[in-house]
Amino acid sequence: MSVDEPIEKMSQFMEFVESLPKGFILSRGQSQSYDLLPSALRLDKSKVRKYTRADAQYFLNEFRVGSHNYMKFPSDIKGDYEWMVYAQHYGIPTRLLDFTYSHVVSLMFAVENAFTDDENHDAEVWFINPTELNNHYANRSEILNIANGETINLDNYDGPIAFKARKLNDRINAQNGLFIYFQDNNEPLNKMVDENIIKKLVVKGEYKKDILASLYSMGIGFTTLYPELQSVSKDIIMKKNILEYLRAGE
Repeated sequence: MSVDEPIEKMSQFMEFVESLPKGFILSRGQSQSYDLLPSALRLDKSKVRKYTRADAQYFLNEFRVGSHNYMKFPSDIKGDYEWMVYAQHYGIPTRLLDFTYSHVVSLMFAVENAFTDDENHDAEVWFINPTELNNHYANRSEILNIANGETINLDNYDGPIAFKARKLNDRINAQNGLFIYFQDNNEPLNKMVDENIIKKLVVKGEYKKDILASLYSMGIGFTTLYPELQSVSKDIIMKKNILEYLRAGE
């Protein structure tokens, strides 16, 4: 499910992306090697689920109640799935795992903290064929769309399901996001499906700074991922770190 050797250069990433079969249109970047499992289904150090299904519903219900004063149009969000999409981006444990249509965005997620990460930790980018995933678990040959008026119960399927929803906030819009919804008893996605559905590319830890510098040269920064004022500050610091790093290597 992965390329043989970790990549060291941006050009290797682009070469890998260009070699992907056409259906691999989604990806997810991670700064370390983690199983593809959403936060509400993850295990603690004792290999016990951190949260029950009731816990996840409680978190969502409390978010719905407590967030109204901080949202412009809370009544515009319809149903649990849309609330999950919204709450996911503010730290609420859900059964959703974020993916994006932009492989470059995924790479940025993988290396965004290169100047604070341990160089011994490789980053990774996972690539998904959502059509094959949905065909495998739902006998559906398309990405499900909960925004088109179709009544969909994502709990009716046998495994993880890729779906798209309205882009409810600036982050989802900037990240060109899409989600995979997991059933309550699902294992990590990378342990459930084969290379016809999922592929992995590893970014060698000691070269994360070089790849971040390449992304910066292409105009990709924190404001690309998080279009908010705090990201302007992060981009300023990142720019300084990159310029000093490049000068040190001359």
